[in-house]
Amino acid sequence: MLESHYHTVIIGAGPAGLMAGVEAFNPKHSIVILEKMHKTGIKLRISGKGRCNITNEEDMQSFLNRFGKKGRFLKYAFSQFFNHDLLNYLNEMGVPTKLERGGRYFPQSDRATDIVEAFEKKLRELKVPIAMKAHVTGLSRNNEGHFVLMVKQGAHETQLLADQVCITCGGLGYPATGSTGEGYSMAQTFGHTIVDTAPSLVPVLTAGDIAKRAQGLSLRNISVSIWNDNKKETEMFGEMMFTRKGLTGPIILTLSETLVAMLDSQKKVHIKIDLKPALDHKKLDQRLLRELSENSKQNFRRLLKSLLPIKLIDLFVDLLEIDPEKKLHQITGEERKRLRMLLKEFPMDVIGHDSYDHAIVTSGGVSLKEIDPTTMESKLVPRLYFAGEVIDVNGETGGYNLTSSWSTGFLAGRSMRNHDLEV
Repeated sequence: MLESHYHTVIIGAGPAGLMAGVEAFNPKHSIVILEKMHKTGIKLRISGKGRCNITNEEDMQSFLNRFGKKGRFLKYAFSQFFNHDLLNYLNEMGVPTKLERGGRYFPQSDRATDIVEAFEKKLRELKVPIAMKAHVTGLSRNNEGHFVLMVKQGAHETQLLADQVCITCGGLGYPATGSTGEGYSMAQTFGHTIVDTAPSLVPVLTAGDIAKRAQGLSLRNISVSIWNDNKKETEMFGEMMFTRKGLTGPIILTLSETLVAMLDSQKKVHIKIDLKPALDHKKLDQRLLRELSENSKQNFRRLLKSLLPIKLIDLFVDLLEIDPEKKLHQITGEERKRLRMLLKEFPMDVIGHDSYDHAIVTSGGVSLKEIDPTTMESKLVPRLYFAGEVIDVNGETGGYNLTSSWSTGFLAGRSMRNHDLEV
């Protein structure tokens, strides 16, 4: 049963909200976390295919670079609570972790749910209640300076008063988990600017049937460049995967923010995949010449098998229009050049991107200019706080965004804990 007045109300029980709830605990304060869904941390529970990439091993500066220019906003939050602080924090709550490829940390159990349950247990120990199916339908401030929350639970609507409020209800990614952008509306009620939102860390859609034919194939240690006509916008090295309709995987997800912005600007977007980034054109041509000379009696398909994953062989045969049974000593210089160019610049046209339904995070959100980075408190409204994905900061895939949520939630919670409040 909800009370009529709380010192501290946290809206949203995702990673930022759960962390803020623990850190806001003050025996002199009454606290409640309001969650509109039927259970806490739904998006967290399914993150990393149910395993949850908690954070990353990288040092502070490398970590901040993963957020671009907006990473500077997180510097103070990370100085207060960073990756190894989080790992120790979870370990003390009974969730041991392990380090995997790419510097990524996961629960030792491979169960994201263990993290959510550990936070729930900690909140129970602190006697910080979580009100489930408690949907905040309105947020305002009265003449006495109290926040007024309209909270709907089933058919019943209640009015709550609060001395301080923290909005941690996420962005727009995976709306089925409860992320429907309501935090933006709440922020706007108080005059906050919302930087234009867009899906980020989202798969992209490509023209033709290439992706469908290569569906499920993962490519490691390749380079992907993004082009607008003849101008290269950016490039990234790493891992990607073909889907039925396009491309996904770490580097595609990271590049998706740029791709989405280009598509929204009506630009023609092309991707070129360098399947042999360790070899420049000259060295690759020398390798092809050597292969053709040393294996002259073998056929072209045999050469492709030595160069490519199986799922790409028939694609290359069709795109190059070279008879797969043709003997290597019959391959012309022009055909060798076409093969080299396709290996170094495998082209795909990007025609769209998946919706928010498949976006891991949202770019855009509450303007960083209007939030104090040392407290997460609004610069416009005293004792209104923000943490997590609702703010305008998003990074690459690899545990970076979750770390941002943990750290900003920690800082907001600590800031609220230290206020001398009286009901």
